[in-house]
Amino acid sequence: MIYNFLKNICNLALKVYFRKIHIEGKSKIPKEGPFLIVANHPSSFLDPISIAINVKPKISFLAKGVMFKNKIVASILRGLNMVPVYRAQDDPKMVNKNTEVFKSCYKKLKDKGVIMIFPEGTSEMERRLRKIKTGAARIALGAEKEYNYNLNLKILPVGLNYTKSSRFRSEVFVNFGEPINVSDYFDAYKKDEIKTAKTLTEKIETDIRSLMIAVDKEENDELVERIESIYKTTLKTKTDEDKEVFKDLKSSQAIVEAVSYFQKTNPATYDKMANKIDRYFFKLKRIKLSDKSLDKPIKKSSAITEMFKASIALILGFPLWLFGIITSYIPYKLPRFVALKLTDSEAFYGALLMSLGTFFFILFYSLEIFGVWLLSHHLILTIAFGILLVLSGFFTIYYARNARRLYFNFKLYSKKQLVNQLLIERTNLIKEFDELRNQYLKENP
Repeated sequence: MIYNFLKNICNLALKVYFRKIHIEGKSKIPKEGPFLIVANHPSSFLDPISIAINVKPKISFLAKGVMFKNKIVASILRGLNMVPVYRAQDDPKMVNKNTEVFKSCYKKLKDKGVIMIFPEGTSEMERRLRKIKTGAARIALGAEKEYNYNLNLKILPVGLNYTKSSRFRSEVFVNFGEPINVSDYFDAYKKDEIKTAKTLTEKIETDIRSLMIAVDKEENDELVERIESIYKTTLKTKTDEDKEVFKDLKSSQAIVEAVSYFQKTNPATYDKMANKIDRYFFKLKRIKLSDKSLDKPIKKSSAITEMFKASIALILGFPLWLFGIITSYIPYKLPRFVALKLTDSEAFYGALLMSLGTFFFILFYSLEIFGVWLLSHHLILTIAFGILLVLSGFFTIYYARNARRLYFNFKLYSKKQLVNQLLIERTNLIKEFDELRNQYLKENP
């Protein structure tokens, strides 16, 4: 009951925190256990929540053993279906307890349970898959062996992709892959357990990698992001991918592969293009504009009209925005302050921000609604205030976005000459990307 209640709360919190939640391959999730869920791990406990809200059966989560040191905390974590797993880097003396952990996992799987594992072992906010551990494969194969290979166990790979998990109102892509049949590895496992566990681990790694954007070289991260920003809209149109959002991930991975290819086979072309992109983004930074603001520039004829309409909308919406700021400022700002104090890790910041934000908004909104009830003792007024409170909170987000858009449109209009030069530069970059894309497709049919 607690699990389902928290699952519903987390589902609501995710819908508020993320602007969009994209789900692909949900039909591939087994209707019932036993199965293991394995995924990449870019954003601490945002990852298990983003997956769990889409899986009907109750999930057990493997968590770091160090979190279970405090008896009170440990009892809470176990109540939330978490199972401790002990790593040598945390405490070498506790590693021997993993035998008990594995036995516990075997029992859960025998009872048609579902277990979630992040085989990278650590959470880092980066678009790459780190070398994964053999734990998931060993648990799957070990459970089948323990129960005479009769469990019909499957492994469900999942790829997680965020536009920016540490940023409020960003986007998340949850990509479910084809389940792996553990039974395909029985014969090999009976002959060589260690080798087969490694083979299954390689399969898990390959499947997860195919479901995510994986930039293998760290120095290419920023370059790939910049090419995505400039070229993705054009690329979507060229490949007729504008209707299916998950094809964006395939476009991104294609960009990653092309960048790696030219870096390896034609470093002169790679360096030349990287320098041109650097200069373009340096110029944008100098006039405090983003590439996104140039993606769909306002036509000169309609610029003043658009800014006038936006200004009227901001003026008319100001009273509701002011109400939203007064009633929501503290629960909006406080989670950010606390999250920054608790961690400097981007992988953990987003998860903390969402959790703290959920707590503080529920707390402050409840206090404000209760305060109105105490002052008025009027049920309809109190209910109306509560509804207005929630609506104004969302409206302030919309209002701020429109204010920023008006600001950028004004800058675009006021710096027309510089913007036009940048637009020409951007168009030339897109033409060069087209040429490189054609060359890449020709050399990699």
